Amino acid sequence: MFNFDYQFEKVLRMKKVLIILISIMCSGSVLFGQNTAFDSRLLVKYSVEELNEIKKENPSEIRFLLHCIESAQYITPFPEGKEDAVEIIGEMEVRDINDINFFELNVELIQDNYQYYTIKDSNMLLVIKSKDHILKTLK
Repeated sequence: MFNFDYQFEKVLRMKKVLIILISIMCSGSVLFGQNTAFDSRLLVKYSVEELNEIKKENPSEIRFLLHCIESAQYITPFPEGKEDAVEIIGEMEVRDINDINFFELNVELIQDNYQYYTIKDSNMLLVIKSKDHILKTLK
């Protein structure tokens, strides 16, 4: 004999499970949807949450940070015979001088002064541009 009440309860339970699953999937997509994809090189210094907050509070700062990755530093041969021409701050170890992530250097920009570091085991000089110079080239 057909038990209508049992079948009705079974369908009702399946609907509840389906609604719960859909709710979980929607809430997950909303949570993950808030994270914007950022250049992974920024993650050396900032978390995704920090970058989302920066983007929300000051979107131009993200542009500045991305510009720093590409343009805040450069490598040049150490000027022979001009050792006193620049103030060397210290020595820096650089894995690959052709692929430098500014944020891996762990240096802070100075508003109006360049910073000079010798590169360990080479005759090269790492130059960190001033914040003023970087902002000027960003515009």
